Amino acid sequence: MSQINSGKKILLKGSGSQNLPEILAKYHNQINSTMQIEFPHEHTKINTMLKYFLGWTDPKGNPTNQPISGKALRPILCILACNSAGGGIKQAIPAAIPLELIHNFSLIHDDIQDKDEFRHNRPTIWALWGNSKALVAGNNLRVIADLTMKNLTSLGISKNKCLTLNYILTQACLEMIEGQYLDIKYEGQTSLGTELYLEMISKKTGALIASAIKIGASLATENKEKLRAFYQFGKLLGLVFQITDDVLGIWGNEEKTGKPVGADIIRKKNSLPIIMAVSKTTKINRQKIKDIYNKPSISKSDLNSILDIMDETKSEKYCMELAEKYYLEALSIIGNIPMSNQSRKDIEAIALFLTKRQH
Repeated sequence: MSQINSGKKILLKGSGSQNLPEILAKYHNQINSTMQIEFPHEHTKINTMLKYFLGWTDPKGNPTNQPISGKALRPILCILACNSAGGGIKQAIPAAIPLELIHNFSLIHDDIQDKDEFRHNRPTIWALWGNSKALVAGNNLRVIADLTMKNLTSLGISKNKCLTLNYILTQACLEMIEGQYLDIKYEGQTSLGTELYLEMISKKTGALIASAIKIGASLATENKEKLRAFYQFGKLLGLVFQITDDVLGIWGNEEKTGKPVGADIIRKKNSLPIIMAVSKTTKINRQKIKDIYNKPSISKSDLNSILDIMDETKSEKYCMELAEKYYLEALSIIGNIPMSNQSRKDIEAIALFLTKRQH
């Protein structure tokens, strides 16, 4: 296994206090500028809402000259996979853009479902324009993502290949929506096992991440063995990402995550830390957690009681060890795939970031 190097941290202008590893920052602005070029230019109310959500304008449509607020993780994974499989950024960008648009479509709907009023320290679409308009705006962004896939044909990629890539993306979107449904379905339950949890996050989070890597690799190679390896690598990274996200949703630094300590408990999320606490604690404590989750809302005292149980059962430690396990499995899968030293360094750096990230 090659030496891991996460790269130095840099501050990306326009992204507030968020620090990104060098490999993410390297492509971030190019993805943002290309996405703005490819975005529909009609001056409609829906487009104004979407441009606001993507960080390009204020609520009135006035330009803010800021890049996208998020990490652009999925399109960057697509680019890195394409590079690692022998291709280049020119091939990957047209396929990377729809990945970011679909991810943002899901975030718009997530904000509605979770009743989150802020994202990246800005009011969410539904908080400004209401649920109904936000729902339509999200659906619109999903269609725009499909339309941008047509740009692959300008690179001389065959129609059959374009259809295959579009199928991979559409299938991932379907799985992502199924995973979101399961996440909502499981909210408030305290008896969810690890197996059901992993199934849920492999769809909700893992499907789009895995598809980003598979699409990127598919643009550069037809080798089925390589494509299977890249896809499995992506599935494992999806698990790593969500498990780490679950940890940050309870113990994350509020200044970095924008969420208070215990945020996922307050929302009665069935994340891995609560699942592990329930499975490892006493019968009395299991009943206590169940009683708290059955309340209309969770008080500060209730939150502290659950956090104490999590401390006793070492839930955070278990979760991070599991994320590390999947991270190492992911690296072992691509360990024997031939690629340049720089490509391996880049893809291992982003895998490490997802495992150790603080935001």
